[in-house]
Amino acid sequence: MELLHNLHREGATICMVTHDPRFAKHAEREVHLFDGKVVAEEELKKLMADVHA
Repeated sequence: MELLHNLHREGATICMVTHDPRFAKHAEREVHLFDGKVVAEEELKKLMADVHA
């Protein structure tokens, strides 16, 4: 993660895909996908609740 932070500070754009919240917390911006579509946080919570119901 330190290497990615250093690269970003130098101007590089970093696009990381993860399911691990330990890595996601380092992001300045998060984009959530559900079934291959971009969803808003509220939509994601509803969809996840429907899946686990």
